[in-house]
Amino acid sequence: MRILLLKIMTGLSMVAACSLPAHADSDAALTPESVHIQRCSACHYVDGKSASPEFPNIAGQYESYLMKALKLFKENKRENEAMELIASLHREQELVILANYYSKQKPAVTAALAPPDQTQPSRGEQIFTAERVYGISCVDCHGQDAKGYVRRSPRSRNVRAIPSLAGQQPGYLKTVLQKYTEIGSSDIHPGMCAMRKAGKTLSQSDVNALVEYLSSK
Repeated sequence: MRILLLKIMTGLSMVAACSLPAHADSDAALTPESVHIQRCSACHYVDGKSASPEFPNIAGQYESYLMKALKLFKENKRENEAMELIASLHREQELVILANYYSKQKPAVTAALAPPDQTQPSRGEQIFTAERVYGISCVDCHGQDAKGYVRRSPRSRNVRAIPSLAGQQPGYLKTVLQKYTEIGSSDIHPGMCAMRKAGKTLSQSDVNALVEYLSSK
């Protein structure tokens, strides 16, 4: 099923590429529509709230985080064939427009999936708040509400963007978390040291409980 979805996505991207207009003379003239938002909406929908559990909700996600992710895809430093292709079809300023657009969409206000086992979210919360590695827990970075944050260093002006996980698609959360539990996984950004080390402490049942907790927030 995933292979089929990938082929569909690639096909949509290629079709959109054939109809790509000449770049505007001024970046100020760029709009989400002019940079072909339909490429994104094929999976994430125009409002950023995907109907498929395979794709993440990006509505209301931090602009800095979205931009960082798009740049990594464009530079082939984050692995996803469809996203790498789509990012490669855009200039950086066009990616800025798309990141800004989706960050301003209203996030989902209901849980992505009602957990069948009511004990799982409670256990997931315990895992989320428990010390995992380096003396820190998931909650230390992603926050008590699992909504992450964006912080700019006053000295270096570097921006640290921690994504919101609350209400995220369960299928997407499970796929990503499982990658962090796999030793030597090739499609994880090498800079995610804390996440890779924390992932090694998670069992499959831990992952399932975390997914139920985060997707139900």
